[in-house]
Amino acid sequence: MKRDDEVFIREMKVCDVEALIKTFCFPWSTMEKTLEKWTGYSTQHQKNIRTVYLLEKQGQIIGYASLLRVSEYPDFKSSGIPEINDLWVSQAWRNKGFGKMSVLHLEEIARMEGYKQIGLGVGLYKDYGAAQILYFKLGYLPDGKGITHQGVHVVTGKHYPVDDDLILWLCKPL
Repeated sequence: MKRDDEVFIREMKVCDVEALIKTFCFPWSTMEKTLEKWTGYSTQHQKNIRTVYLLEKQGQIIGYASLLRVSEYPDFKSSGIPEINDLWVSQAWRNKGFGKMSVLHLEEIARMEGYKQIGLGVGLYKDYGAAQILYFKLGYLPDGKGITHQGVHVVTGKHYPVDDDLILWLCKPL
């Protein structure tokens, strides 16, 4: 029997899409882009390309994360490394161990599926600081191939915006 104060992780269901759209339409996005994201995730989930896991407490979704089996990052894709992708914990529930709980859950899923490594990408500016620290504490290390912008390795001497698309890629053996 689960306690009322317990947070648990479960797979997303098609019926969750509406609640996810309402709960996670961020100020920097639009309702149309949010609808596109969650319907796309739902389709990928059903095709086993991506498995979306929800953090739930007392029937309320407080976060999510997904295991992307075929990464869009070319170096992971060519090496068959699954990616922890789009991990989010609602502001009110941060710093309570739920991000770590999500990462460990996805690692275990990947391990059970026979993967020997897992990877993820993390942004480089201040908003990603807590995630950067968490990933390093959990044993993730840079893949040694530098950073990317919009999925392409950056080139020395070129200028790139410091935005959500400027990513450092990390790996961890399972």
